[in-house]
Amino acid sequence: MNKTARLALPLMFCSGLLLGGCQKENPETGDLSQQQQEDVEVMKQLETPPVKQFPATPNDAHDIQLLEDYESRFLAMSDELEEELGKMRQEGSLTEEFEQQRKREHIQSARNMLRELDLKTEQGRYIQGLHAEYWDNQAKLLEQQPEQKGNNNQVQGLGDYLHAQEQLKHWKNQQQTASQQSQPPFSEPAKQQ
Repeated sequence: MNKTARLALPLMFCSGLLLGGCQKENPETGDLSQQQQEDVEVMKQLETPPVKQFPATPNDAHDIQLLEDYESRFLAMSDELEEELGKMRQEGSLTEEFEQQRKREHIQSARNMLRELDLKTEQGRYIQGLHAEYWDNQAKLLEQQPEQKGNNNQVQGLGDYLHAQEQLKHWKNQQQTASQQSQPPFSEPAKQQ
């Protein structure tokens, strides 16, 4: 399982538990509390549409490889950023302005890496578009004034990213199944007499 899925699954699980406990209406007012409404909004952000079906093409393996390479390069870049910011935080040298600037650069790097992908299939471009929507949304959220930021901003738009991950995983599984079915069954060589 990739790093993003490992992080997203516990978040979704915890949010589901919170939401389940928050579905009860306040008996005095008949309304959901502010926290319950925020929890409902978080769950909406994490919803993903069903995996979209695309016809197989000869370029599927090419695009899957490019998208997986993008993902691994992006995760490595994210780990480096988190390590840098964490070290500065421990040293007490991290300023909010510097952190915001590094996050802006991180988002721009992810967008540039996406644009550079030479994807040849409709499904590849669909996944690329989902990633692009996610990063465009993150850029907008980063530029909002601090007083406009709420607790839900950390997951806002995450559904696009999770859907892109689900779509790629589905596509990769389809590609593996198709290649296994096209291989001739194994047969032992005939014995010489």
